Amino acid sequence: MPRRGPVVLFTAALARDGVARNTVNLARALLARGAQVQVVSLDGGPLADELVQADIVRLGRAPGPRPLALALAVPALAQHLVRTRPQAVVSMGNHAHLAVWAALRGLPQVPRLYRISNDPFHPGDAAPARLLREMGLRLIAADATRLISVSAAAAQRPVFDRVRALGRLALTPNGVDAAAIASRAAEPCGHPWAADGQPYLVAVGRLHRQKNCEALIEALAILRAHGRRNLRLLILGRGKPAARRALEARARRLGLGHAVRLEGEVENPFPLVARAAAYVLPSRWEGASNSLLEALACGVPTVAAVTAGSAPEVLAGGRYGALAEPDPQSLARAVARQLDPVTRIAPQDRARDYDLAAALDRLAQLVLATPAIHDEIQMQAAGARHPGPVRGHLRGTNKEY
Repeated sequence: MPRRGPVVLFTAALARDGVARNTVNLARALLARGAQVQVVSLDGGPLADELVQADIVRLGRAPGPRPLALALAVPALAQHLVRTRPQAVVSMGNHAHLAVWAALRGLPQVPRLYRISNDPFHPGDAAPARLLREMGLRLIAADATRLISVSAAAAQRPVFDRVRALGRLALTPNGVDAAAIASRAAEPCGHPWAADGQPYLVAVGRLHRQKNCEALIEALAILRAHGRRNLRLLILGRGKPAARRALEARARRLGLGHAVRLEGEVENPFPLVARAAAYVLPSRWEGASNSLLEALACGVPTVAAVTAGSAPEVLAGGRYGALAEPDPQSLARAVARQLDPVTRIAPQDRARDYDLAAALDRLAQLVLATPAIHDEIQMQAAGARHPGPVRGHLRGTNKEY
């Protein structure tokens, strides 16, 4: 099957989450380099409006949870890839990898990249879930022309040892447009908490156990019990109704019904983030948090759990923000430090070290170079003679792991 089609970027949807935002950013970067780009998803989403030059394909989403919907979409995705003859397929988020892997069976000529967008190992998972996840990771690692990891911590997982040894795992951290975010953060904000002069914490992320919002609510109770009686918590992010009800019930049990607000998804969260007393990322696991970079760009004091993916790297071990364990007591101590003008750690210009344009340039170069890497891998697999190892193509443009 000759490759003559576009670069295909696959994600479940184009909602306002980190994977979708990174899909849009990469599509724009590839288009700017003259590549033909096609974004394939199940059911689109609000960020589709930002892709005026890219071809958007909606496969259709079956009712039910996302894993089931992705599994049911595999035949349609496979047929689409046969028709499209893509230059490369990029699976943009962990949630989609097994669907892309299944759709690519019988299509060995298609270069494939799997982007490790989140730490694939989740604390608290039962043994069967951990085993199934590891089996899936081994499948995609063996199949990948390249793996792309957004954090060094995820890249070092033992399940990726072989692909690292082959030089086919690249580290490409997320980036942020600090100037654009600072501009949006300066826009008027009509939220009452932004104008009443009383301090609040802000957290940004979906309502899921990964984000550990229950521990942050308990940390707020500790802080209020130790003198911060007027401190409040604003959580920005969508979630299932059951998750929302559980968090609201926890806040009421702790006497915080009036002090915790779940605002849902906000189109422009940056004015609220910039006006907060502190931003907190309490996640049990992460990949590379876009919201952490955005908070740094807003200039707000930050607190992040050491378990939150690349947060220790981004905050340079505590130089640009406070780090904590993901439990209520440790989070409360770190927040208290950031609320105190004497001990507060400022973000300085740390966001500029994660420049979006530079990050996208590295990622786009990697994607566009992958077809040549794939051809070389296939030649080696067929026993053809070749002057150099595959690893040589990665040096000079991307950090190897």
